[in-house]
Amino acid sequence: MFRNLLYEGSRILRRKMSITTKRLDNGITLLMEDIKSINTASLGFFVRAGVKNELPGEEGISHFIEHLLFKGTTNRSAKEISEEIDDQGGMINAYTSVEKTAYYIQMTSNTLEIGIDILNDMFLNSTFTDENIEKERNVIIEEIRMYEDIPEEVVHEENLGFAITGAQSQKVAGTIESLKGIDREKILKYFYDMYKPENIVVAAAGNIEEEKIFKQLNEGIGQLKDRSTKRVYNGDMVINSGEKIIVQETNQVHLCINTLGTSSTDKDRVEASVISNVLGGNMSSRLFQKIREERGLAYSVYSYTSNFDEGGLFTVYAGTTHEDYKEVISLIEEELKELKENGITEKELQRAKNQFLSMVTFGLESSKGKMTRMAGSYLVYGYVRDIETVIKEIEDVNLNDIKRVAKKIFDEKYISKTILGNI
Repeated sequence: MFRNLLYEGSRILRRKMSITTKRLDNGITLLMEDIKSINTASLGFFVRAGVKNELPGEEGISHFIEHLLFKGTTNRSAKEISEEIDDQGGMINAYTSVEKTAYYIQMTSNTLEIGIDILNDMFLNSTFTDENIEKERNVIIEEIRMYEDIPEEVVHEENLGFAITGAQSQKVAGTIESLKGIDREKILKYFYDMYKPENIVVAAAGNIEEEKIFKQLNEGIGQLKDRSTKRVYNGDMVINSGEKIIVQETNQVHLCINTLGTSSTDKDRVEASVISNVLGGNMSSRLFQKIREERGLAYSVYSYTSNFDEGGLFTVYAGTTHEDYKEVISLIEEELKELKENGITEKELQRAKNQFLSMVTFGLESSKGKMTRMAGSYLVYGYVRDIETVIKEIEDVNLNDIKRVAKKIFDEKYISKTILGNI
């Protein structure tokens, strides 16, 4: 049954996709996929400017700028930016991660032009007034305080900082102290340095008119000039070992156990993802069944991988009780050892492959999913990887590869723990 599902998923995914790649006048890459079978479109500006690019004294500035671009231009107020999108029934949003900041719209096809005009305006004409900077500084400080009241958020953030030495482990929002040191001069310098043509990719997918989009973008963000200065960036990262205890009054004990992960382009990244899926990726995973279903020791238990250009981290999380947390740690460590020594079963491998193919399929059934895939692939590889390559990587994973990678990543010298709670 598993093999038939895998074959069927591969056959569906291999349907030919037509992606157009163009260059705007200033060199910005534009990726487009026209899908006439739907009536919506998604378009995003993706910038290679994230947490890891922030120098000392700039912690949180990428996220700060993400907020500020919505706060007004020379042509529109913050209210007008949101109202023009809402009036058309569209959606505009953004996010900041370790390696990029993205701004995107989702519109009906016949209103896409309005959304593009707003994104162009935000990138070319944002005012970054002192008044807005102070307002958003306070907003983000409250955002930080809100997350500080959520123990699960705190443990993941603190865990990343403990498990990794390097810029990749900095907090996306920064700290209250770092935000207070970011003024308009720093904001403009970072914006000019990072928001330059060579760092920007635009992706559009849906029922679109490619020539019309190209023309509108070329007349807009295609006129963005490079005003950058030289920046010295150190992307080296080290995976640490050890244990960090955070004593805090909580109803649960929250814990993360980490080991070596893989980079975004590592040849073993698919195998590591399969291992994570089998270990704690879903309700049929080993840890979910053993810790939650069989013993009732945790409501939430899962694993995930964090992949960066320079390396990665493999993490298991569980939220449990003060009385049970040591047993939960012991069970997780037992499962890591079992995977390292014996790998996984054929049934587990085929289940994971089917789930990955399903995720790819789901992502290709929406304009947003297609937009995100194109941009993400281009930012990592410098081109859009074809679906056939993605499928083959999944299909080629075998039990021997899984065992080899498990032995590598579950080496005790990489194991670290972060434990938060009233302990």
